[in-house]
Amino acid sequence: MVAPMSDEAEASGDDLPLQEFVSQLTASQGRIRAFVVSLMPGSSDVGDVVQETNLTLWKSQARYRPGTNFLAWAFTIARLEVLHHRTRAKRRGHVLISEELLDMLANELPTTDDHDIYLNALEGCKAKLTESQRELIDVRYEPGQSLESYAHQTGRKPSALRVALMRVRAALRECIERSINEHPA
Repeated sequence: MVAPMSDEAEASGDDLPLQEFVSQLTASQGRIRAFVVSLMPGSSDVGDVVQETNLTLWKSQARYRPGTNFLAWAFTIARLEVLHHRTRAKRRGHVLISEELLDMLANELPTTDDHDIYLNALEGCKAKLTESQRELIDVRYEPGQSLESYAHQTGRKPSALRVALMRVRAALRECIERSINEHPA
């Protein structure tokens, strides 16, 4: 059995890089997942790639330098894990998006501040939607849900829901752009 660490041992300088690494890794999970999703839209393997990314980050923690941009480093590793996944998927005969498109998506990465500003604007704009609009957005982006099953549940046509979803997305996009332009960082 391992003896518990004393407060003195926990505060030792030797543990600070590890503590910062764990803190950064934990705080970045949502962004890492969102980045992988952006590179693998619609893939059911996102969770596996995120897990591989976390494993690689953990194994490579000695290379992380406190004070540097952890998220940029994590995104680079995540991109490499997506490429490894693509290679394995190609061997199995799966058709994937082109590497040029993958590179273009990876290079469109927002900065951490931009990402936070965007998420805050998105949350504010989503709160302005009607209950039925929020429900439509939630159903569309909920894993395992489909517009077809929601249409069946609500007695609406899938095509009508697609049009409504397109309008809600356009309204959200306009609201987000307006919010960001009105309240620059």
